[in-house]
Amino acid sequence: MSRAYSDIVDFIASGTTPQTVALFCPSPESKDRVADLIAREKASELTVEERSELDHFLQVEHIMRLAKAKARKLVSE
Repeated sequence: MSRAYSDIVDFIASGTTPQTVALFCPSPESKDRVADLIAREKASELTVEERSELDHFLQVEHIMRLAKAKARKLVSE
């Protein structure tokens, strides 16, 4: 399982509230991994597996952005 998935799974498993969702940030290791994948993508150096990992991270990031937006709305009500 990629680090990005592990971060999300651990976060969900620990229980969430709208406040914790709004404040969620990926681990430094996940951020570093994604930065490396993006840099290597720009240099056309990704393997098929790494491209898949980056694609999955981007999907997870999109879901988390939507969840954070919804959580912020719920917190402000």
